[in-house]
Amino acid sequence: MKQALFVVAAAVTALVADVRPSAAREWYPWCAQYADIRAITECSFTSFEQCRATVSGIGGSCVQNVRPPPGEPRRDRPWQPFYR
Repeated sequence: MKQALFVVAAAVTALVADVRPSAAREWYPWCAQYADIRAITECSFTSFEQCRATVSGIGGSCVQNVRPPPGEPRRDRPWQPFYR
């Protein structure tokens, strides 16, 4: 029983642990604000025309993305204790 539990735990750990770095989320310059009760804002458009084509007929408006575009990757800093 212990051996079977160990094998299951090892298999779950092997499936969950992923050593690949996560991919950065792409930044889009235009957002659609839909005119419904939820007021959803979706930033997934590369051009103003693409955004307008999406909201036409269903209601809403297009605005520029307020979040800044991703910059250079953050540099790793060595760990330092808070108290010295």
